Amino acid sequence: RCFEVDDSSLTQAISTLRKMLKDSTKSPEFVKTVPKRGYQLICSVERMSTPTSEPNAELEDVDAEESTLENVTEEIQAQPQVEDSVSTDPSSVSGNATPLSAAKVSSKNNWFTRAILFVAVLLPIIVFTLTKPAESQFRQIAEFSGVPVMTPANHPQLMQWMPSIEQCVARYVENHTNDVMPVKVIA
Repeated sequence: RCFEVDDSSLTQAISTLRKMLKDSTKSPEFVKTVPKRGYQLICSVERMSTPTSEPNAELEDVDAEESTLENVTEEIQAQPQVEDSVSTDPSSVSGNATPLSAAKVSSKNNWFTRAILFVAVLLPIIVFTLTKPAESQFRQIAEFSGVPVMTPANHPQLMQWMPSIEQCVARYVENHTNDVMPVKVIA
């Protein structure tokens, strides 16, 4: 049998393998990406035998697996870019492998996360306490029923709105005779 392997199916297979092994692309423990070359297995591999009741069946399974592996190996060796990227020398595999323990990775991530959260909480507090909002300057443009009407100094003229503002203030004063009078109106 022959298996045709293209880049997308190889990428998908490696992605699936990494998901199953819970292997990170940032700090891989099993499969390392070699840029513009391919992938490299960086973990140690041991063959495990499974006990079966029929020794002959086990031998047949092993023979079938070996023949399939030989076919796949020949297929892979036919592709030069993949052949260069896969190292079968055991000394190079163990020399390149520097897997971090899960505790070390978790410890580094935990420290980094706490530092980011601390900065995220501290930064708004610092900005809030060190900056003072600019106070707006107001100018009085009119007075209706004893209530001054103010407008920000940088605001455009409101002369066309004066009748509406006067009507609003007069109605408020009429309808709220028992309430406290407004101190000022900002328009």
